[in-house]
Amino acid sequence: MAVRFTRTRRGRRVALPSALAKRMGIKVKAVRKKPEHDDQVALFDDFIKPRLVAGAVAFAIPNGGHRAKSVAAELKAEGATAGVPDIYLIDAGLSFFLEMKALKGGRTSKEQRDMIARLTRAGAICAVCKGLAEAVAQLESWGLLKPENICAIENRFSYFSHQASPGDLS
Repeated sequence: MAVRFTRTRRGRRVALPSALAKRMGIKVKAVRKKPEHDDQVALFDDFIKPRLVAGAVAFAIPNGGHRAKSVAAELKAEGATAGVPDIYLIDAGLSFFLEMKALKGGRTSKEQRDMIARLTRAGAICAVCKGLAEAVAQLESWGLLKPENICAIENRFSYFSHQASPGDLS
């Protein structure tokens, strides 16, 4: 049973099962699903952090989202530009930009298409990926992720290197 949150007349936040709220005639906001956000978090946690090749750097560019007008104005004054892709990676002097989109219904805006074209003309390598699997495949094709079997071997060796040897017990 899904649980939704609503506010009482006194402003307190109350959890109600959605079926009960519906029967009581209470209008409850549905919890917003964020598939693009969830895919990007999974990309960093499950793939980039453990498998990024040595010497490469990767980070998110937090340009999206809803902000107060005053914060948006400050960011714009500081040089924030619409359409910049979500993720930046650099390796061996090459710049890579990855724009993540939701698997269902994710589309690039005109600003994003224009910025990707500008970045490409400037020499960057850019891609737009729908969903986590496509993003992982793109990073692998760019050679920015170590193969999974290499990561498994490294993890095994790091496990054994932290174990006490028989000579350490004396």
